[in-house]
Amino acid sequence: MRSMRMIVAALVATTGLVAVGLTTEAANATTKDLTVSHSSVMKYETFVVSGTVSTHDARAVWLQYRDGKTGSWKTKTKGASIAGGAFKFFPSTYKTRYFRYYAPGSGGEASIIGNAKKITVVSQKVTVQVIRQTQCHFGSSPTSDVTFVYTFYPARAGRTVDFGSTALDASDYTDAKGRVAFRFNPGTTNGTFDGAATAETFSGAASLASGVAHYSITQCILIPI
Repeated sequence: MRSMRMIVAALVATTGLVAVGLTTEAANATTKDLTVSHSSVMKYETFVVSGTVSTHDARAVWLQYRDGKTGSWKTKTKGASIAGGAFKFFPSTYKTRYFRYYAPGSGGEASIIGNAKKITVVSQKVTVQVIRQTQCHFGSSPTSDVTFVYTFYPARAGRTVDFGSTALDASDYTDAKGRVAFRFNPGTTNGTFDGAATAETFSGAASLASGVAHYSITQCILIPI
């Protein structure tokens, strides 16, 4: 019975050591990861890269990149961490790349090589939905409001969008899902009218214009029963 207790105690002790080892390894891995504001970015869009060196002190830190999973790393920016080890960079890229940080050895401290983080460059896109795209009215009776709803990809909150139509010229900002809406009354003039929007440049990324969408106003016709 005593020998059984000793075996169980040995297993618990061993398991505890393994658990501690895994926990330490996981903690070290975390300190080598980069945190990014966006992992999918627009061409030339500035994004935020941050992290903390495992030595938790002020030291030189370089931001490096390479074009694929293999190949040599190139230094994009040289900077430094503050007391506590935190650092931050504001890079941009025109193509999909992998980024990491590198802290060169100095003053008796060993060098640190961070984990690679993929940043994907995506094409900008926009879709539009016209609510109440076609309607009719009787004589001078009022028409209902028309709404143009745009969704820009990738979504960036606070991006300025300029809208123009026969009845309205206005600007507004996208929400966290990349959406922005323009609502207006089209008036009572019959015809087909255009509306279009342009998302302005954003953090270095180019502007993006939507295609032209239409709405129509017609005269209602009474059909005798």
